[in-house]
Amino acid sequence: RLVGARRIAPATPDARERQLLNVVEEMSIAAGTPVPALYVLDGEDGINAFVAGMRPTETVLVVTAGALAAFSRDELQGVVGHEYSHILNQDMRLNLRLMGMLAGILLISRMGRLLMRSGGRSDGKASGQLALLGFALFALGYLGVILGSLIQAAVSRQREFLADASAVQFTRNPRGIAGALQRILAHTAGSRLRNAHADDLAHCCFGAPVPHAFSRWLSTHPPLPARIRAIDPSFDVTRWRLTADQETESALAVDVTVGFAAGGAVAVARSPAHLAAAAGTVTAAQMSAARQLHADLPAPLLVAARAAPAQMIYALLLQVTAPAARAAARALLERREGPAAAQASAGLSAILEQGCARARLPLLNLSLPALKALDQRARQRLLALVADIIQSDRQFTVFEFVIQQILVDHLGDAAGRAVPVRYYTFAAVAMPLRVLLSVLARAGASDGQAAASAYARAFAPFALGPATLLPESEGRLSALGPALGELAALSPLLKQNVIHACGDGVSSDGLVTAAEAELLQAVALTLDCPLPFNGDALQ
Repeated sequence: RLVGARRIAPATPDARERQLLNVVEEMSIAAGTPVPALYVLDGEDGINAFVAGMRPTETVLVVTAGALAAFSRDELQGVVGHEYSHILNQDMRLNLRLMGMLAGILLISRMGRLLMRSGGRSDGKASGQLALLGFALFALGYLGVILGSLIQAAVSRQREFLADASAVQFTRNPRGIAGALQRILAHTAGSRLRNAHADDLAHCCFGAPVPHAFSRWLSTHPPLPARIRAIDPSFDVTRWRLTADQETESALAVDVTVGFAAGGAVAVARSPAHLAAAAGTVTAAQMSAARQLHADLPAPLLVAARAAPAQMIYALLLQVTAPAARAAARALLERREGPAAAQASAGLSAILEQGCARARLPLLNLSLPALKALDQRARQRLLALVADIIQSDRQFTVFEFVIQQILVDHLGDAAGRAVPVRYYTFAAVAMPLRVLLSVLARAGASDGQAAASAYARAFAPFALGPATLLPESEGRLSALGPALGELAALSPLLKQNVIHACGDGVSSDGLVTAAEAELLQAVALTLDCPLPFNGDALQ
């Protein structure tokens, strides 16, 4: 809204916008994150893009009209991979904090200027002292702004190099991101933005939106030739030319085939330590798998996720509802939403039954942008109906918990707010941790003894006393939501240990079931540590 961006409609007829939507959805599936809300800056010929948000799961991605017109699909994928690096590494939050600090320092300078003016308007010793104090505050504040800007620019330049490298890692196609940078280098408008807020957004953008007089020190981006040489050391700007119609050939190999066979248990080939390290990353194999899955999605499911998200959610619930209670759930849906919505949801549920169970969580994440566009009243209505459908069969399955937890996290009253860090030790969250690990241990265990063994293995490294599995009355799915709310307030450095422990819990028997994988990804999303799709840690 600040820069006047236009929201891209899910059913947009524009071919370039549809291409962007497909690329972003593929990247979101690979990263295991909800799809960002997509916007375009009309009237901006410069080639640029940026992401904004306080959480990896609550973001928007904005591209200029010039970028949509100029990029090939591979180049667009490289830029989206670059922006996803900022999302997964939480650079957006860092940038906003740096902006806040600079604003605070600038306020000191402005207060000093105000005191100087007040002191200069009156006579006497007191007024002179007031003016002197004002000058000191003004000088300190101004110096602070300069030093802060230098630090902010230096941090931003290093994060840009990291994001470029991550884009290569994600896509296994260095020519994509390098080609995008070359497009900017050849473009008459470069990456410049005419928007009045371009300078404020400089550190968020893919390319520098405004030229800077002291580019070496205060530029938020490294020079384009340096960025390109970091990807392609053979690049020589003096000999390089790019024609307007040059297209980058795709080097993205689809080397992982993803079908929709009914999801069973899969063997674990990596340790829980690899699982923890995988949080917030994407590999080229995962990107290939996500792209294949997206291409294989039946058209009615993809259209519903984008344009009729509520029906998609109801279809997911009907698909996991016990067969004996499915008629009652559909009758409840028909009373609340009408016969047409109930029939459409039932039809989508039937498609899901035909071997698409593995796409359930990606479809939920694909539905979130359209769901977030609902007003508060519609959100509350949806959440209430979801809760009633879940309760209609008097069973609370793992995927029902996953649906409800993710929807509450993104559509509830606290959705979109950054969770402040309140806990810096595991002792402060001992009980929520025990609830989480007890639920995970029971989710994949064949009996009580196996669950106790899995729990003991996962909980022991925290050294928080006897590693005894909680009784079912305390360690049930209904208690997991509040427990995750507490664990979300852990210091980010400690969350990796929690993900590691979760991996220990679900992999103790050497297998990870579909239900365990979905539960694990829901936990990771709530903790802002998204796990990638089809990761090596899970398969």
